[in-house]
Amino acid sequence: MGSTLRDGLLPISKRGTHPETAGASAGEVFAAIAASATAAGFTLDDGQRMVARRLAGLGAQIVEHEALAVENAAPSPAADAAPDIVEVRAPDIAGESDSEVADADRPDASAASAAADSTVPRGLYLWGPAGRGKSWLLDAFYGAVPVDRKLRVHFHSFFNELHSRIFANRGSETVFANAVRELIGDAKLLLFDEFHVHDPGHATLLTALLRYALDHGITVVATSNYRPQGLLPSPVYHHIFEPGIELIERELDVVELPGEVDYRRSRADAVERRGFATGSWVHVPSFPSTQVDGADGADEQSSAAAGRAPDATRPAPAEATSLELGGRTFEVTAVRGRELWATFAELFIVQTSSLEFLQWARDFDTWHILDVPLLASVGRDPQQRFVNAVDVLVDYDIEAHFHADASFDEFVAAAAGRADAFRMVSRLHLLQR
Repeated sequence: MGSTLRDGLLPISKRGTHPETAGASAGEVFAAIAASATAAGFTLDDGQRMVARRLAGLGAQIVEHEALAVENAAPSPAADAAPDIVEVRAPDIAGESDSEVADADRPDASAASAAADSTVPRGLYLWGPAGRGKSWLLDAFYGAVPVDRKLRVHFHSFFNELHSRIFANRGSETVFANAVRELIGDAKLLLFDEFHVHDPGHATLLTALLRYALDHGITVVATSNYRPQGLLPSPVYHHIFEPGIELIERELDVVELPGEVDYRRSRADAVERRGFATGSWVHVPSFPSTQVDGADGADEQSSAAAGRAPDATRPAPAEATSLELGGRTFEVTAVRGRELWATFAELFIVQTSSLEFLQWARDFDTWHILDVPLLASVGRDPQQRFVNAVDVLVDYDIEAHFHADASFDEFVAAAAGRADAFRMVSRLHLLQR
């Protein structure tokens, strides 16, 4: 029987809300999270403590559920029977029908009900402003829950891999389910960091992913800067993710992490200098040719301003080179060993995506992004590519130096109000200035 994500497929009974705490195991999980904060040099604020207790209660339920799963895994006469598998077919990634996901060999409703065991711990959707500690709490929770079948993923890297697996499984009747199964494996706890939706195609895949997790007894914990109704905010496309929003609000506990303090900003001077935090924002004002004798004057400005960055002299034109990826050629300013030098235009005005950023984050330990303009001076697509690149650089903890026409404060002020700028600005505060 065919169906669409707008129909919501077959209904799943609502799971009971998990308590804040559940015995000694919850206390142990909470203590582990609190200890991680102490080791990192801070104490949990009231909002973080509230969320940590919610996560601790969920962690206790997951531990108990996994123990029952092991206990019930003893062989039985029915063990050799092929299990019923609930499958969904992915939309055509070329965009022919990206609003529809059909069932493939879907069994009857009783099989779907069995797959969504009511004992599976109910997941959690944690949202709030940038810099309040959501990603840190997710990482601490991951380390505090003593189970093996768990997986933490980040938005950009996960969807890069998902698209690759869908392409590799093309032609299969169950292409989407095969791709997700390859990525998730046997995980029963899926932690999804930076859950946001701006692309209609991603909206369709995210809804299918949520349905897959619920059908297969996987507990989802997600962090986001958006309340569920704020996902895919475009009025033109918002309706595409309404089925996904309905799943989140019905099947997960939606918890806001409040707080007035952006800790990336307030603790910028005390942050441990490693990875992304070893990078810098370098103000390199543009000078008219009448004031500066050709490129040499600009090079001297760049070298002097960027003295803290390794080998920070702007490359000469003779160092220009290109990178090959996915059958495409990308022109860049220079490659110095594992250092990538590229202008804003080379990285973001051209048709790049998170696919390229993720691969280059693996290939290069240090990035120098040159000639960064005020975002208001470029179009919406280059702005979003820049925001996505910052996400990838932070998640992969890559040292990055931004050589900009404007001072940091000028850039931040001009970025206000742009899509996802609040998250980008919060993360850029980790940089040395």
